[in-house]
Amino acid sequence: MKVLVVLDSFYPNVDGPIEVVVSVAKKFKEKGFGEMELLVPSYPETVEVDGIKINRVISVPAGDGYRGALPALSAGVKKLIKKGGFDIIHLHSPFTLGRYALKIGHKCGLPVIFTMHTKFRDEFQRRLKSRLLQKFMMRYIMGCINRCDVVTTVSQGTVDTLGEYGYKNTASVKVIRNATSMPPSAADTEKTAELKSSFAENGEIIFSYVGRLAQTKNIQFSLKALAEVKKRGYGNFKFVIVGSGDYGRTLKKLTEELNLTENVIFAGKITDKKLLACHYSAFDALLFPSVFDNASIVILEAAANSLPVITYKGSCSAEKITNGESGFVWDNDADVWTENLIKLINEPDLAKTAGEGARKHVYAGWDEITEEYALLYADVLKERTR
Repeated sequence: MKVLVVLDSFYPNVDGPIEVVVSVAKKFKEKGFGEMELLVPSYPETVEVDGIKINRVISVPAGDGYRGALPALSAGVKKLIKKGGFDIIHLHSPFTLGRYALKIGHKCGLPVIFTMHTKFRDEFQRRLKSRLLQKFMMRYIMGCINRCDVVTTVSQGTVDTLGEYGYKNTASVKVIRNATSMPPSAADTEKTAELKSSFAENGEIIFSYVGRLAQTKNIQFSLKALAEVKKRGYGNFKFVIVGSGDYGRTLKKLTEELNLTENVIFAGKITDKKLLACHYSAFDALLFPSVFDNASIVILEAAANSLPVITYKGSCSAEKITNGESGFVWDNDADVWTENLIKLINEPDLAKTAGEGARKHVYAGWDEITEEYALLYADVLKERTR
């Protein structure tokens, strides 16, 4: 089986969909299911991935480090789809490159699958001031998604989002969740202890955030809740923020305004997975009050290192978490978070127990997820031959 995987972003950017595509492509070949080739925009910095053939398309800057692909100007794209010997095309984004691959793929009689990773409407509302342009972009992407033969999502909540966007057949959508390439309990014990003592010299509880520094991640909510915790006399904590992004400047300013300078540590971006595992293991709980994320891989990485995640009740991030047993699921209410954070400071064993549960029940590796995709492809091809 040969699959063309299409994504409108790639390294050196780092985000969830890129990790999904690369991880599944590696496992797909490793497990003998067949071969995946990638079709992505070109970047000034070309990053190769061992064992994966990557086809690049002419592109232009599109803001926030992303690129806008121009497949119609790349003569080799049409030839690749027509002559590449592919059985299936799998889109992971519905923009110019995805739409073009859909169009040519259908002309060639190939089935096209789409996987939804992102809350597109939220992104358009954040980036585009014009409501007319926001509506146009929603029609643009839904025109692509509605024409795909099969649609999958990474969480049940994302199925509901698709319905809100106007997808016509949500009952047929298959949920295939994300996983992580970070193995369980991979952290170096000595390095973890070193990090823990450097972050919290007096043995305070260490709350954390890992990921892109963006307003949609709602890190500001965590800061405000922790500021209230401190006001109530419980300042014996650290909040370590791992990641980078333009919103970091706003968060640093807010940290000062909330009198949290002594409590908050901006650790920067960490790309080394082994070092990142040590950071996860050094923390006591990960604060993740995001309603934007559909299936954050950060939650799975945390679970691999027995780090419980605290998130909103009803969010996609909460779907695999049982409150108090494999993480914490709290109402979207500042007072609720403040009271419960104080409880964790006073009873740190609660976080330890939930972290052990997360490793058992939340963690997922790519072997099983890749098998799900392989079974989906086989079913799609079987249906085509009937």
